[in-house]
Amino acid sequence: MAKEHKVLKYNLEGKVKAIEETLDKYSNEGWELVSIIPITSGKHGFDSRHNESSGGWGYGYTSWLMITFSRESAK
Repeated sequence: MAKEHKVLKYNLEGKVKAIEETLDKYSNEGWELVSIIPITSGKHGFDSRHNESSGGWGYGYTSWLMITFSRESAK
């Protein structure tokens, strides 16, 4: 029997409870959780002062999750 997959792009906005509800919803529909992959973004900058010193800054953060489910196909 073939498997079907469902991939969700889940935006993070401090909605931890909503993630739990999403996982419960698909689990109750017969989907098996395969993976949750954090997708990171970042910001950076650079400052150069001609012949003087220069410097830069940067940081990264998890911007969204890629959640993958799988289940046996009904076909």
